[in-house]
Amino acid sequence: MPPVGAAIAGLLGTTGVVATTAALLPTAIAAGGTAAALAQGNSASKKASAAAQEQAKKQSALETEVNQRAANQESETNAINTRDQARRRQAGLAIGAGGRQDTILTGPLGAAGETSGKKTLLGS
Repeated sequence: MPPVGAAIAGLLGTTGVVATTAALLPTAIAAGGTAAALAQGNSASKKASAAAQEQAKKQSALETEVNQRAANQESETNAINTRDQARRRQAGLAIGAGGRQDTILTGPLGAAGETSGKKTLLGS
C-alpha cells in the first residue's frame, strides 16, 4: 500500500474497503489532475481556434479593402481620362467654331471689294 493510503487507513483505523479506497486515492487525484490538464488544453485549443478565425476575418477584410481601393482608383482614372477627352474635344470645336465671323474687319464673305470714302468701324 502506498504511504498516503497507509496513512489514511491508519487514521481511519480500518482496513479492507477503506484501505483499497485509500490506495486508489492518489491514482484518482492524478487522474483528476490529468482531466484538469485536458480541460485546460481543450480550452486553450478553443481559444487558439477562435483567434485564428478572428485573424482570418481581419485578413479577409483587409483584402476586400485593398480590392475596393484598386477599383476606386481605376474608376477615378477612367473619370479623369473621360474629362480630359471632353476638354480636348471642346477645345478643338472652339478653334474651328469662329469660321469667317471671328473678325470684324471683314464681312461674312471675306474682304469687301469696294472701298468708299465712308467711315468704317475703325474710323477711316
